[in-house]
Amino acid sequence: MSITYKIIKYLIDIGPVIIIPCLFLIIGFFSTRNVLGNLKNSLFILLGFISLSILMTIFVNFFEPLTNTIIINSLKEYEIIDTGWLVTEAVAFNSQVLLHIIISIFILNILMLFLRFTRTINIDIWGYWSFLLVGSIIFTITEIEWISILISVIVAAITFVLSDIYAHHIEAYYGLRGISNPRANIICWAPFSHLINIILNKIPFIKRIHIFYEEVQYKLGVFSEPLVMGFMLGFIIGIITRYRTLLLELAPNLLYALSSGLRLAVIMVLLPRAVNLLMKGMVPAVNNFRSLIRRRITRRTIYIGLDSIILVGHPSVIGLSVIIIPLTVYLSTLLPGNRVLPSADLVIIPFLIVWAVILSRGDFFRSFISAAVIIPLVLWITTDMGELFTNYFVKYDLNLVGDYASISSIGASSNIFFWILLQIVKPILNLFV
Repeated sequence: MSITYKIIKYLIDIGPVIIIPCLFLIIGFFSTRNVLGNLKNSLFILLGFISLSILMTIFVNFFEPLTNTIIINSLKEYEIIDTGWLVTEAVAFNSQVLLHIIISIFILNILMLFLRFTRTINIDIWGYWSFLLVGSIIFTITEIEWISILISVIVAAITFVLSDIYAHHIEAYYGLRGISNPRANIICWAPFSHLINIILNKIPFIKRIHIFYEEVQYKLGVFSEPLVMGFMLGFIIGIITRYRTLLLELAPNLLYALSSGLRLAVIMVLLPRAVNLLMKGMVPAVNNFRSLIRRRITRRTIYIGLDSIILVGHPSVIGLSVIIIPLTVYLSTLLPGNRVLPSADLVIIPFLIVWAVILSRGDFFRSFISAAVIIPLVLWITTDMGELFTNYFVKYDLNLVGDYASISSIGASSNIFFWILLQIVKPILNLFV
């Protein structure tokens, strides 16, 4: 059994960058007779994923000096540190229910497809960590396997249904047909963004306000080019970062701002290229897979469940992230009830706002409103989950981070439906403690 655990952990640790291209390569041997075409598609997917992964990491790290400036100039004293994947990995892969959860959710997906409760075939093996995390948390509280498996299955069922409901929005905005997004901690925010858009449509003056990314590009002309826009935004961010010593050391600070603008310009130019590279292999590979399903299994419309990384490279998402990433840190210094310092999991922010962009069709105004609602909720939930994660580390004699009394993770805490479910069943779970 321990060998099985190691294999599962190894596969998930590899991440979607390697797993998804390999899966498409294997599927391609059955879905098409064009071996060279299948290999080419898989290589494009691999190169696209690697490029996106590297560029997204560089993009988020770009904001580190600015976020440090915000924190240094704040009077807020944080009690909880966001340790990112450290928490997720420790909790999700140190449980004896690991294999049982994976088997249960795989069977659930097959049953839901057979009974027509879902159209999504989830091939995002790496995304299983979100279900494993749910089960491991419940098992830590109760130490009863069937309860932890049941809660995981409930969360997975909600995820698959939501993936179906919102899959056509991916096609409408991205032009990606037959793809869904069964990532529990990402798709859970789609209903919130949907609700916000409905509310905004009911407000007399507000419903007429629209700022679409494409329209802004058209009106700004050359200034909307990723190179120019990235440089301008990066320069402004560089000035804000060094604002305290700007006039005292004008020349070095201006040089820093110029280099900051250049870095962001390069990132914003390369990110769309990485997306195009990914789509060059993804679109034909998905079409081949769907054709295989229609020929051999069913003519019913089926969605291929993929990781959210295929959605975050869109210029609208990146443009909004430029504002939301530093705003998240700034909000953490002001938000009542927040005790967590956003840090390692700032990389998850572009993923969390993906559905804010998709459901507003790239309307920057509405996307920003949705993101401004989502981020405080995420910070509050992350704060609340801090005690649970800290108790887990203490219980299993794992080391905490630095001088912080508690630890948490924005990515691990961002599944709001699990958090709501946890609050509902907590009185029952306490009976098993």
